[in-house]
Amino acid sequence: MTKQALVFLSNGCEETEAVTTIDLLTRAGIKVTYASITEDKKVECSRGVTILAQKTFSEVDNLDFDVIILPGGLIGAENFRDSQQLIKKLKQAHQAGVVIAAICATPAMVFQHHNLFPNAYMTGYPTTKDTIKNWKSDRAYFDAQYKLITSQGPGTSIDFALKIIDVLLDKKAAAEVAAQLVLPQGIKSYQ
Repeated sequence: MTKQALVFLSNGCEETEAVTTIDLLTRAGIKVTYASITEDKKVECSRGVTILAQKTFSEVDNLDFDVIILPGGLIGAENFRDSQQLIKKLKQAHQAGVVIAAICATPAMVFQHHNLFPNAYMTGYPTTKDTIKNWKSDRAYFDAQYKLITSQGPGTSIDFALKIIDVLLDKKAAAEVAAQLVLPQGIKSYQ
């Protein structure tokens, strides 16, 4: 059965983190849906790139996914934090055993702010270190107990996507996607 991923987008989200994740998961054969957290499919990202979401929040709210992914970007993370419908969806998904993944400012701005994973280990944008209770310095980290994947920022977007592939599928699938890329030194190739 094909794994299903949901990438939420919000105005101000980090385009590199969103698009890299969407692309690499698609390469792995994961069915990716990207949806705006509002009812407007047009999302203006942090550097002015406009992404046209496939779906709106209401179109995905009652659907099931294997992973829910939140890119970062300061304004994007604030918009995620302030979306009560998104926070409700994350809580429900976590209770149902869905993997939750976030990168950059989002772990601190959303997970810590709403105390969603109070005892989970996570990473995030380095300047948020003091706001994350159980900080990990890894480029991408999976806390298996809480089914939580976090990563640090735009430069770790490939690490983040490969970690999601590893968790959803396996190391072999992550290695196959990594082999298609010319990875810079420091990124785990899963070989």
